[in-house]
Amino acid sequence: MTRQKKDIDEVTGDLNQKKGQVPEDLVPSLGQLTTVLRAVEDPGTSPQERDGVIRTARALSSTLDVIADPETPGPLRGQLTELVKQVTAALDTANQSGTPPGQRRTATLVAERSASVAGVIADRGTTQGVRVELSGAVKDATGAVSRHRDARALKLAESITASFVIIGDPNTPDKERKELAETTHEASSSLADQGDSDERTARMKKKQEEAASAQALPDEPLPKAAEICTNAVFDSVSDDTLNRDLKSVVPEKWKTEGVNDFWKSDESGDDSLEVLVQLLNEESVNARLKIKRLIPKLAEAVPASELFETLATPGLHCLRAALQLDQNSGVTSGSWLKMAKEKE
Repeated sequence: MTRQKKDIDEVTGDLNQKKGQVPEDLVPSLGQLTTVLRAVEDPGTSPQERDGVIRTARALSSTLDVIADPETPGPLRGQLTELVKQVTAALDTANQSGTPPGQRRTATLVAERSASVAGVIADRGTTQGVRVELSGAVKDATGAVSRHRDARALKLAESITASFVIIGDPNTPDKERKELAETTHEASSSLADQGDSDERTARMKKKQEEAASAQALPDEPLPKAAEICTNAVFDSVSDDTLNRDLKSVVPEKWKTEGVNDFWKSDESGDDSLEVLVQLLNEESVNARLKIKRLIPKLAEAVPASELFETLATPGLHCLRAALQLDQNSGVTSGSWLKMAKEKE
C-alpha cells in the first residue's frame, strides 16, 4: 500500500497541474478522476483494483498532454477528449457505493484497457478510419459498464477491450490492426443498439486470435513467460473462478481464510513464482508456487478457445509456458499445450 499511496499522490498531483491546460469541458472529468484515485486509497479496495485505477489515470494523464498540444489536429483532440470523459465515467461507476464486486472489477478492467488504446488513437501514423473505429468501440464498451448490470453485456465489454490490447501491441501488423478495429466496432455496436451480437462477436473473436497469432510465440525463459501469463489471468479472470480452480495449488491458510484478490506474481527462481494475494480478512500474504503445478490449473480457468478474447496478446506467453513445461518436464497444460504446438 505504501508504494500505491505514493503512486496515487504522484498521479493526482500531475492531474491537478493539468487542469489549467485542458479544454474547460474536461475539468469536471479530471475532478472525477482525482476523486476516484482518493477513493481507492480505502483499505477495503483490493490491491489489484487500486493498481488498475492508477494505471488508467496515468494513461489518461499522457492523453491530456496530447489534447493540450496546440499542434494536435482538432478532430483528434475531440476524439481524445471524449475518450477521457468516457473512461473516467466508467471508473466512476466502478467506485460508486453499491456496485457489485464483479461489476467493479469489469468496469476497472474495461477502463484501463480503453485508456491504453488512446496511444494508438493519438499516434500520427494511425489512419482516421482506424481512429473512428476505435473511438466508437471505446464509447460502446465504457458506456456498457456505466449502464448495464447484465452479465452478458459486461462480458462482451471485456472481450471488446481485449481487442484494444492486441491493437496496441507494437508487434501486431498494421493489416491485422485495421481489420480487428473494424470487427471490434461492429461487435461493440450491439451493446448500443441492443441487436443480435452473436455473429458479430464470433467474427471479432476469430479476428482477435488471427491478429494475436500473427506474431510468433515469445522467445523467453519459462519463469518470465509464466509470470506474464499468471498476471494476465489474475487481471482478467474473476477471483471466484481462481479460488475454485487454484484450490489444489495454494497454501492451506489461503483455503481456510479465503482469497479476496489474486493480485500479482513475480519470478522466483527457475521453477517458481512468488504469488501475492489479499485474503478475505484484508491481510496481504505471499507464497512461492511451483510453475509446473500453477500453469495447468490456470489453463483450466481460461481454456484455449477463450484465450485471446480473455487475455489478448499476453495469452501468447501462456502458450510459451505450456510448451516449455511439456518439453522440459513432461507436464501438460490442457488445451493450451495443444494450441501452442499448433502455433509453434
